[in-house]
Amino acid sequence: MTTMMLPDVEVVELENGFKALLVERGPLPVVASVLWYRVGSRDEHTGESGVSHFLEHMMFKGTEHFAKGQIDLQTSKMGGSNNAFTDNDGTAYYFTLAADRWETALEIEASRMRSCLLDPQEFASEKNVVLEELAMGEDDPWRPLYQAAEALLYQVHPYHRPVIGYREDLERLSAQRMRDYYARHYGPNRAFLVVVGNIDKARAAQRIRELFGPLPRAAERESPLAEPPALGERRATMRTPHSVTRMCIGFPTCRMGERDDYALDLLAHDLGNSKNSRLYRRLVLEEELVTDVNVMNETRQDPGSLMILCELRDGVTPARVEMAVREEVRRQITEGVAKKDLARIQAQIRSSFLFQDEAVLDMAMKLGRFEAGTPGGYRTLATVLPTYESLTQKELRAVAAKYFDFDRAAVVWGMPASAAKSAGPAKTASKKKRVKRVSKGKVVKQGKKSTKVQVQKKGKRA
Repeated sequence: MTTMMLPDVEVVELENGFKALLVERGPLPVVASVLWYRVGSRDEHTGESGVSHFLEHMMFKGTEHFAKGQIDLQTSKMGGSNNAFTDNDGTAYYFTLAADRWETALEIEASRMRSCLLDPQEFASEKNVVLEELAMGEDDPWRPLYQAAEALLYQVHPYHRPVIGYREDLERLSAQRMRDYYARHYGPNRAFLVVVGNIDKARAAQRIRELFGPLPRAAERESPLAEPPALGERRATMRTPHSVTRMCIGFPTCRMGERDDYALDLLAHDLGNSKNSRLYRRLVLEEELVTDVNVMNETRQDPGSLMILCELRDGVTPARVEMAVREEVRRQITEGVAKKDLARIQAQIRSSFLFQDEAVLDMAMKLGRFEAGTPGGYRTLATVLPTYESLTQKELRAVAAKYFDFDRAAVVWGMPASAAKSAGPAKTASKKKRVKRVSKGKVVKQGKKSTKVQVQKKGKRA
């Protein structure tokens, strides 16, 4: 099991702090590379929210050795693909190329690590693109709700800021402030590289030393302020332009890679991530209170959260839905996960985890996510499935009781602007209507190892 979960990784470490993880894998002549920076929205200071994501855009706008447009043009001419994303804890740039030309990706990454142009005219033009992306996100029915819940859960830790930033900060952001941020955070000691595919590891290691070895270090990463324990439930009601009422309940949880993280993945499956789950059976199939429900275990480098998201049917009162959710959460704490359901969920997670090794880019991403997000780095992969399989019904009940405390929760309602009353704390239990209904239930397999709901979708230059 351990051998199968942990590929043969050669680690290359340079004196300037840069690290590379090399995995030779055939037979297809394809190589994926991911350059992962330990720089995300958690590193931003007041007044510069969104600069990490904005900088990600600018990294494609030219360097000292690759003119504007050349990165995408060369990638396209070589028949490959490239993209990037930014999240709370990091920023990643990735390529997929044929094995006989993949080293061009190394040249591009080495050039833009410390030599990105950040041209003022390009900066002004791209700012409009980022602001448009922000506006599109505001039109999304889920993103503002999710961000409001995060803002309530994290009032001290920088996770309270959205990755894309605040409009007011982005409008005032200057090219010089971005240059300062880039110089402060982008360097070999703040990044690592993952390469998976049909490579010659010795040649790859030598090329990495040649390209990244001379680059100067950046400043070391600062530790953010820790989030203090919540002293009570936090609530908010948002007026939205949408015609549907939506709810998001968030609980503060643990860090990625901790044993409780794996237990929360199992609990999230059982609670609301398939049509066999507690909330789906009751809220969608039996009582027909909501049209959809999802549960997301969003652990991060610092303590994260578990989110429950529901979309109500017309005419259903928020109090009724919230009471039903509270009841099912309490039932999960007292009853635990049924034995047959636990076996089914463990099998689903195992399949998803193994499927991530089919494509070289998926494997590279998985190695990168664990290297970036867990204290044990990529070696944590050896313990993932054994940990899932070792979790017992008793332990799952204990973990549910530890985290699913509504006195520490954030509850946010997104109400149509025409609604007459705000959502308040649920006070009355709902009556069950035993009506079977065939509906759509889906298991979304994204992220590091478990069912994830992609609330903030990331596309090109996310």
